[in-house]
This record gives sequence, C-alpha cells and structure tokens, in this order.
Amino acid sequence: MKVGVIMYQTSVTKGQELVAQRMVKEFIRQGHEAYLITSVYHDQHEVQAADEVRSRGCLLSYDPDLGIPVFRVKSHQENWPPRRIAFEDFVANLSRIVDENELDVLITHSTLWNGPEETAKFVDWRRKQVNGGAPVRKVVFCHMSHFQEPSDERYDLHERTFREAWNGTSLRTIMDLADFVLVTTPFEKDQMRKLGAKASKIFLFPGGIDLVFQGGIGIDFRSRYRVPKDSKLIASLGTVEERKNAKTVLEVAKMLLDRPDLHFVIAGKLEGEYGKEVADRAASLANVTLTGPIPDEELPHLIIESYLNINMSRSEALGLAQLEFMYGGVPVVTSGVGGQSWIVRDGLNGVVLDGPDDVKEAVSTIRELTDHPSRRGKMAVEARKSAMQFTMPELIRRLSKRISEVTAGQAAPEQEFEPGEKVIEAWAKKGGRVAVTTRRLIIDTAKGGRVVVVPLSQIIKIDRRYGLSRGFLAAGAIASVGFLLAKAANQTLMDYVQREIISLGNGLLPGLGGVSVQALGFLPLGISVALILLGSKRGYWVVYGANKGAFLPSEFKKAVGVVERLVPEPLLPGAEARKLARI
Repeated sequence: MKVGVIMYQTSVTKGQELVAQRMVKEFIRQGHEAYLITSVYHDQHEVQAADEVRSRGCLLSYDPDLGIPVFRVKSHQENWPPRRIAFEDFVANLSRIVDENELDVLITHSTLWNGPEETAKFVDWRRKQVNGGAPVRKVVFCHMSHFQEPSDERYDLHERTFREAWNGTSLRTIMDLADFVLVTTPFEKDQMRKLGAKASKIFLFPGGIDLVFQGGIGIDFRSRYRVPKDSKLIASLGTVEERKNAKTVLEVAKMLLDRPDLHFVIAGKLEGEYGKEVADRAASLANVTLTGPIPDEELPHLIIESYLNINMSRSEALGLAQLEFMYGGVPVVTSGVGGQSWIVRDGLNGVVLDGPDDVKEAVSTIRELTDHPSRRGKMAVEARKSAMQFTMPELIRRLSKRISEVTAGQAAPEQEFEPGEKVIEAWAKKGGRVAVTTRRLIIDTAKGGRVVVVPLSQIIKIDRRYGLSRGFLAAGAIASVGFLLAKAANQTLMDYVQREIISLGNGLLPGLGGVSVQALGFLPLGISVALILLGSKRGYWVVYGANKGAFLPSEFKKAVGVVERLVPEPLLPGAEARKLARI
C-alpha cells in the first residue's frame, strides 16, 4: 500500500499528532510506502518558511527528528476555531500528491479543521471521476476523530455550540464518505454511531504504543533532569495546559510534601499563561520537577524510572501516555474521564478516581501503593498485560488487513499521467470505459482488462467500422464441416437426420424438401453469419502510429468528437467530423 496520513501539525508531545506520526513510521516498517501530510507548523511554531511552501504548494522532505518523510503544504493558523491550523488550496495539492506518489490510502486525523473536510471532497470527487470512466486513482479514505464530547465543563457556550455544529454537519459528511472510521475506545464507537457512522465502517484503533525499552541504557535520566536518586517517581506526561489539569497534580504533590521518598515529575511543553502559572507554583514545591518536552528517545527512560503515572486530566479521548506507562509496567492513577475508564480497570491495572478534582483520593492511593509495593507489583503485571494488545505494529497489521479486504478485486489505476496531462472527458458504459486526455485517447472496452492507449499526436485517421466477432464464424464453419464429414461416414444415419430436419423445416418454410444434404450442411455456417450480422457493433476504427488500430464502439462516439476538437486536422470525412465535433 501507499499511504498518506493527514494531520494539521507535527509534535513530540501531543497525543493526536504522535499517533499520526507513528502511523507513518509503522506503515513504513511493515513494508508499505507512507508519508505524513501536514502544515508548516510544529507545536504551533513555523518550521518551514510559509512563503517558500506557498509558492510551490507543497514540499517533501525527510524529517530527521520525526524519522519519517513529510509533505509540508500551504497553511496558516486560524483565528477560529481556536488552536487550529488550516490548509490552503488543499484539494489541488492533495490531488498532486496522490497522483505523483500513487497513493491509494488516505487517513485523516482530528476534528474542527479543514483537512478532513477537504479530503472528503477530494475522495468524493475522485470516486465520481472513476465512476464516470476517468482513468484516475481511486483511494481508500479513513478518518480518526480522536473524538471528545463538547462538554460544558471544558468549553464555554460559544465554542461548545460551534463544536456541536461542526460534528453535526462536517463530521457526519466525513463519516458518510469514509471507508473506515477509526475510534480509540468503545465509548467513541457509540458516539460515532449516534452521529451516523455505520457499524461496518468502524475500526477500533486505541492509540498505538511505539516504544522500545532498553533497560535504561544510554542516558542517566535522573542526573539529566536533576531528580533525586533514591525517590519513587510519580510521573505526569503531556502538554501542560488547562485540559491536562497539571495544577491539580501540584495540589496532590503539595499534600505529599511529608513523604521525602516521593518525587513528582511533570513532563511536557508549557502552554501559554497556564503553563507559566504551573511553573511558578512548581518552583515553590521541593518535591516537583518540570522537565519540559521529553524527546521520543528519552520517554522509555522516564517510564522505566517511574513508580506510578498520574493523570488528572479533565478531558481525554483515550490517553496514549497512560497506555505507554502501562506497557512499561507502571500502574496508572487517573481521573477516569473519557477513554481512561476503559483502558484503566480500577483496582486491577491502576486506580480510577472520582473525577479530575479528586485530590484526596489521589493522595490516599499514592500513599497506599507506595507503602504496599506488592499491591503495586500486581497492578504493574496487569498493566503490562493490558497494554500489549495496543502496540502500533499490531494495530497497523490489523488495519492493513481490513483495508486489503476492501481493496481486493479492485482494479489498479490504469494509467500514469505525464506532467501537465489532464483528463478532458471520460465515459463509462456497458462495462467499458473511454477517456480523452490532453494528450491521449484511452480505450478500455476489451474483456480481460486490456487497455489501448492512443497518443493524439499519432492518430492518422478515424473510419466507420463494424466490430465483428470471429468466434461465431469459426463455430459455424466447424459445425458445417462436421456435418458433411458425418454424412460421408454414416450415410444411413445422416439421411435420417436430413429427413427429420427437412420435415421440421417444411412446417416453417414450405419447399425446404428440395434442399440437398450438401446445402443443408452449410446451414450452421449460415446461421453463424446471421448471428454475426445481428450481433455486430457499429463503431469507429482509430488508425494510429505504424499500422496500428483500435476499435471504438459507437456508444463512445462523443470521444471521437472530443478528439476531433483537439487535433489540428479532421480525422473523419468532413460532414461527419463537423457533426461529431458539435456533440
């Protein structure tokens, strides 16, 4: 497969961006060709000169930090909705990317931005072209919303109602056109069903863990981030923003200042004013370290060093960070919002609190698991076991299999277009397809999938012609010869057959009795000729190149008219050429 994964920006800390980037990496690992299609922004900061990209439409490069090939397309930051980026002229740029790189799968991520909307338009347009006979590439379309309910606890009326409107209009259309709707949890599956997604389209894709643990070899994490050597680390991982609720984590840490054996690590980029406030408060707490963003290669070391993971988030589609800690054998203490209550089973592989403000229970749980390491050890084993099924290699294998099942039997794209070549018109009738491009006439009407490509510059003339079937003629000739040979071999039997045929024929055509058996022997041949004439198809014989020709059935006569308009000299007799050119 050749896959394009579409996301509005890149990041080393944000969950949705990480899933998109890791998808690309894993598709490549499994032998597919894959690209990330994204904006000029990384964590809201411009990393590719916008003017340079805008002049070209898109730029392809290998990103050494992400370890994947990336298309950066024309884009800008939106004023509304907040925290979103928009692609510019994306249908045209996507068409170019798909055709030049022969992509057959597109996977869009997230909501409230125009990437999935424009991709849906492109896919619908491409399907209509294919159904109309155009020799263009048909693509499989997958969408992954990372859906979060528009909650009045997180969004004010202004933003919440816009989200509801987008979900009810754009998201419904996207899901209707998508071949697959990827969801992170069964809860999200239920929400997508309510919004109109068909159950047969829904594919469970819980994040995708992409970690390699090397036993802490390579770096001394504690020394690098000045974390006490002998303390048990309580780690919080994710962008430090209001939704992640890091201030409540600080409240938990403050209530555990009496435990010198515990130390809190908050890892993630500090976002805006909220991030600054968290940094100011953390500075007064001796048992808290802020590391800033953790590079991918250092994340396994943080997890290995951690005793517990704490997540007091107010909103989560799934919680990729929690799956990563669980995969590393670290139990999770979570607020239980969104998909958290699905991946964390209370008392088995972690603890689910009574919401994002349940500081008291969070403190009590940390004390309990610290004082009773055997209980924590049992949770660690179950956490690892639970997360094993959510690794990115396993999820991509399953998704690739489902996509292959859908595409099995679909015809491969017929033609590769030359630079600057465009389809002028196309037709699909009676199982055949014909297209005229700015440079070629493409005829696909023969059984067995044979496609004839005729360069317009090589067409010499077009004649009226019948397309005759030699099969009927051969069958009739064989039957006639067989009849005559049988007559010679067995006179008595064939005389009887002759009399019976003539007797039957006299009832239909009086006077048939005078027909000789030799003449009767040519009856099958005559029948075959009659069938040929009745079954023959009128059309056009296109003469081109060095003694080459192609038959074009009459139902595609409009193609002849288009060709006549594109070539400098008439190809048909004058009157007919003028008539077809007007069609």
